[in-house]
Amino acid sequence: MVDDIVVEVTDSVGTVRLNRPDRGNSVTPDVVTRLAESVLDLTARHDVGAVVLTGTGSVFCAGADVKDMYEIQTAHGADGLMDYLGETWMPAVQRTVRALWSAPKPVVAAYNGAATAGGLDFGLSCDVRLAARSARFAESYVNLGMVPVAGGAYLLPMLVGLADATRMIASGGFVDAGEALRLGMVSEVCDDGSLLSRAHEVAVEMTHGPSATFARAKTVARGARTAELHAALDESLAANIDLIALPEVRSKILDVMERYARARARRG
Repeated sequence: MVDDIVVEVTDSVGTVRLNRPDRGNSVTPDVVTRLAESVLDLTARHDVGAVVLTGTGSVFCAGADVKDMYEIQTAHGADGLMDYLGETWMPAVQRTVRALWSAPKPVVAAYNGAATAGGLDFGLSCDVRLAARSARFAESYVNLGMVPVAGGAYLLPMLVGLADATRMIASGGFVDAGEALRLGMVSEVCDDGSLLSRAHEVAVEMTHGPSATFARAKTVARGARTAELHAALDESLAANIDLIALPEVRSKILDVMERYARARARRG
């Protein structure tokens, strides 16, 4: 059985890799929970000074696994799906964002390809972000009638400014790696083949001092923003629970399920 999460350690740098390329490295509550656990387990190891977060293949993370959502709807109906999103899926995603944000050792996101919705936001919650030249980014929650629930509504404006973030959130449109660099969403753009080696170099650079020093400095540097992020996560969860009760939002979500069902039928 292939592991959905691959963990490796090389020269004091741990790598956590989403390993679901056939699903666009999309996540279920179980996968996203194990992602957070893997990062935190590495940061607790004495032989690991920093962590790189990346994905297998040409996609970093496509956000929620539609197959998982469809199976919930099939088993429990539309109401069951909405309950699942509000009570299970969104809280699990938010726990991962909180874990990445507060990790006591440096976490470097290496966007190896497209990153959408929660996939984008996982990287935004890391300490540093690098992107492959082929990477693309979208806060695509609006396609489901939802607001970014994984911290994007707070983290994206913090990094790129309110106007550009609002435009991305409202349109759901993609920006390429060059535009992400211009906006300040990522700090470097690398050739696809050199992304992981460069991310490893950056991670090593960030292990210069004692790990306890970094942990304290990170706590001080993020200061009030930590409380603001937690508040924003709580507010976005409440907003989405309200939104998925609206007929127009509910229909958008169910339309995605119908499109998935038709595609699945065509594949046989």
